[in-house]
Amino acid sequence: MPSVEEKKLVCIGGGHGLGRLLESFKNQGKYLTGIVATTDEGGSTGRLREEADTIAWGDLRNCLAHLCSVPTKGQLLFDYRFKTQGDLNDHSLGNLILFALDQLSVRPTDAIQVMRDMLRIESHLFPMSDSPTTLMADTRGGDTLVGEIVIDDSNEDIERLYLQPEVNAEAEVITAIQNADALILSAGSFMTSIMPSLLVNNVASAINDSEAPLLLVANLTEEFLGGSRRLTFEQQLYLLQKSGIRSPDHILWPESRALINTGDISSLSLQKFDLKGEDDGLHDPERLKQAILLLLRSAN
Repeated sequence: MPSVEEKKLVCIGGGHGLGRLLESFKNQGKYLTGIVATTDEGGSTGRLREEADTIAWGDLRNCLAHLCSVPTKGQLLFDYRFKTQGDLNDHSLGNLILFALDQLSVRPTDAIQVMRDMLRIESHLFPMSDSPTTLMADTRGGDTLVGEIVIDDSNEDIERLYLQPEVNAEAEVITAIQNADALILSAGSFMTSIMPSLLVNNVASAINDSEAPLLLVANLTEEFLGGSRRLTFEQQLYLLQKSGIRSPDHILWPESRALINTGDISSLSLQKFDLKGEDDGLHDPERLKQAILLLLRSAN
């Protein structure tokens, strides 16, 4: 049986939450894998999606930056954001490089490999799918919402989330899940960063078939959406259930966040940890790592 430090960890999510989680474990090297949501529509990556049929690159670029061991000229260039008065303004050079590889008919999965080699990153990183897709939502009022921005800004309660068109993950993603010793859902915007990868058909099946424990990292605070609407933890569990994903085996709950015990939560394995970072409102990388390792050791 592998030691905790040699366990194969597969982290799933997007945005800053997944980036912080991967940063916590970047010393795991080849034993660490990130599966990244590719449905973002904002900023530089959103502009590229408007111009071409491509996946969202921004969260992948952000995760690559978090996985770099030390700053290099390559990383600085990859993370560079243009400041001009023209069309290049606010575009990330990394997004443009990845988009260019895509336009040259390089698989997005292989484009990420090119960047990993350039940045000397040993850990694995995969897009949730090489095929572009859009996050959709049906509301309890009977409306259909199209795209992440509309979903997050809506003041309607969400009944279910889905992808249109339906997509499948590449073989590398499924193999990583099948070989995982632990599956970890990162913190972050739950509907638009965590859920998209779980809505990919063969990803959902692979997670449900896996015997590896499924961990969920709760946000430091309750998530606020459009119209001052709150996304409660109970609603997160409901959306997981509606998508057909099995219940988490362990929930890492921040001590700084109030916990409302309901039947849905009390039936789960929930443990409180001091996860709060110094000043940026994000989880502290070292505290997050130690909390997850403690859970994995106790599960042995």
